[in-house]
Amino acid sequence: MNRKEQAAASRAELLEAARQCFTQLGYEGTTVAGILDRAGMARGALYHYFPGGKAEIFTAVFDMINEAFHQRRDALWSLPTPLARLRAGVAVFLELCTQDDFARIALTDAPQVVPGENERGSSYALLREQVIEAVELGEMQPLDIEVTAMALYGAVRSAGEFVIGAADRHAAVTAATRTLNSLIDGLAVAAAGQGAPKTPSKSVPALTTDDG
Repeated sequence: MNRKEQAAASRAELLEAARQCFTQLGYEGTTVAGILDRAGMARGALYHYFPGGKAEIFTAVFDMINEAFHQRRDALWSLPTPLARLRAGVAVFLELCTQDDFARIALTDAPQVVPGENERGSSYALLREQVIEAVELGEMQPLDIEVTAMALYGAVRSAGEFVIGAADRHAAVTAATRTLNSLIDGLAVAAAGQGAPKTPSKSVPALTTDDG
């Protein structure tokens, strides 16, 4: 292993140690010393790779988890309609909420630590885009776009918080999915008896961490 490969491996080890610490102890409960102890490295190692210390390595861990979320979200592009992508996106998001690292790092601590993560970001923008497309295709009732997008976004985020706080997260996912699908059904044109949707164009699926 050359020096570049060794550096990459050391950085990856630090990130994994930090991910475990942040998942188990949260941002406030985690220390640089604790991360280094778990990684089995000297104190200078973390600041060599992450000069900003705990805040910088937390952001790096968050980015790693968020990227995995984006990959799963983007895999939904092939679904044929905006509402199909929305339903599938909700299912993916709620399933991720059962995972301790996603729940603690991406949804609980990142909004307080990572700049901009306490605001609606690209996930909201994508969801809003799906609502616009669904309305234009006649798949969703032509209600106020902003209100509809905000209502859906808030409902999905709140359902995620419900899952995270549940003693049985998988049972909570089942309950939350049923409720959110009923909400989407209420917005769909078919539920209002207004006819069948048109053939859609491809669009980015909507989901919510908030990364963006």
